[in-house]
Amino acid sequence: MRKVFWIVSLLGGLLSGCTGDQAPKEEILSVEETGGEEQTNTLELNYEEVMLPERHYLVFQQELSLLDMEGFLAEESSALRQAARAAGVAPLGPPTSLFYKWDTDTGRGEAAVALPVTAETKLPPYVTISLPATKALSLEFAGSYDRLSAMHFALDAEMQRRGYRAQMPSIEEYPVGPQDSVEEAEFRTRILYPIQAPVE
Repeated sequence: MRKVFWIVSLLGGLLSGCTGDQAPKEEILSVEETGGEEQTNTLELNYEEVMLPERHYLVFQQELSLLDMEGFLAEESSALRQAARAAGVAPLGPPTSLFYKWDTDTGRGEAAVALPVTAETKLPPYVTISLPATKALSLEFAGSYDRLSAMHFALDAEMQRRGYRAQMPSIEEYPVGPQDSVEEAEFRTRILYPIQAPVE
């Protein structure tokens, strides 16, 4: 039986109190247990501040239990891509998820599957929305989705370290994923936290 545990390790930075412009060296640690044996792997994190242009998406948005979130995103993202393909709608970027609420206390969240398109695109019953141009902090990684929670934790910590406040929705883009019929190790995911304003 294979188990993987992801742990955020802040090395030489937050734990040792770095100051000024010196960024912490930060890594994700995975402890993989297979047949009673453990193997520890590390993945260095590289954050990037980017300027996102105005974007337009076809979306299907829903509030639901966090336990149902993974299935909702997988099934509805596939359905959206199929509907767009059947209608001859050419996406302008990778499949995307937008997260409007994630409440671990109540166990509920609000998210949307999304496909980037031109502003005038219409494909009922999907809704076309626009998101304004904004600065964002991004984190890209390769590998399976079992590390997503750790990546979000790390990105949230980095936002706080830089004195930023996130604005919703947060964004997950999937440049390479199940839609590409590749192994999980080849998945590529980009997480973006739009920046609202510096924390006072």
